[in-house]
Amino acid sequence: MKSETPVSTAISSEKLGPPGVRGELHILGKTADDHRSDESQLYDRTERTFTVAGRLAKAPADTEEIKGNFGPNEGSSYLLLPQEVALGRVRCAQGMFEFNKNQAGEKSIVEFECTAHDTTEARWKFQEAVLPFLDYLSYIANVPVVVSTIRIEDRKNDRIVIEYVSPYRKVQSYPHISNLRFEMAPVYAMYREAKNSHSDFYRFLCYYKILEGLLGKLRSDVFSRARRRGVTLSRPDETVPRDTEIPKEFQSNVGQSVKAFVDKVLTPRYRNAVAHFVTNDGSILNMSAPQHIDSYASIVYVSELCVRVVVKNHDELLQQLHT
Repeated sequence: MKSETPVSTAISSEKLGPPGVRGELHILGKTADDHRSDESQLYDRTERTFTVAGRLAKAPADTEEIKGNFGPNEGSSYLLLPQEVALGRVRCAQGMFEFNKNQAGEKSIVEFECTAHDTTEARWKFQEAVLPFLDYLSYIANVPVVVSTIRIEDRKNDRIVIEYVSPYRKVQSYPHISNLRFEMAPVYAMYREAKNSHSDFYRFLCYYKILEGLLGKLRSDVFSRARRRGVTLSRPDETVPRDTEIPKEFQSNVGQSVKAFVDKVLTPRYRNAVAHFVTNDGSILNMSAPQHIDSYASIVYVSELCVRVVVKNHDELLQQLHT
């Protein structure tokens, strides 16, 4: 699977999904005498061996390049291996994983081998085995430990899967400072805080707080001020927008009011857990559990779309109020 000669290709950003959203890049190897169909390589459900590698980093990296053929010297961390030690092995209930080090002696790559029926199951097993130990190391050493990229190798099918975050596009924008309403400044600050974060959990919480504020106290304050001034405001149409990139599980919410979506879906299923850690029913949010990782990754994009609808409408209400 590994080649001595680096292979690269250019892929249009538009094919990688909305900016900031997580995805997977699947690479299939082919030889002249390989007559298997792409489908047989992609959708094989037999149990087989996978090798999963995570590249460590001291801080989240930018997303402009998706790199899958990383080696030990392309990772880094604040965690050192002794000079005389070539690699570190950790045995756990799920098996064994290994830490490789870079030239500076830092733990840089963590590798795990397992049997699974598909790449998602292999990734989950890697996360269940490795992430709790990295969490513990982060606490013991009092340092950040970032898994910047995950690569999954399916040797049977000559297949590599690389997790990525879709890159942001370069934009020319010339807004005028006069269009910035002081009342909206905290909203834009929270939005930028979400964009600057590499955590889907934290991004979701920022988006939720914007929705909570604009659909609650900030919105009622605008209408109260309008009544005192004798101004009639036209109420905005706020529905979950249609977008093909919204995950299937939330497509049924398209066209529903954003307020209803917040109250029926975002609050009970996501906000309560991420805001309180332990919910009223005793559930505990584990930010290294693969099911929780995937769950918040899936809700972030539709939450952001709803935020942009509500922010636009709120700004238009303020414009009506001050006209």
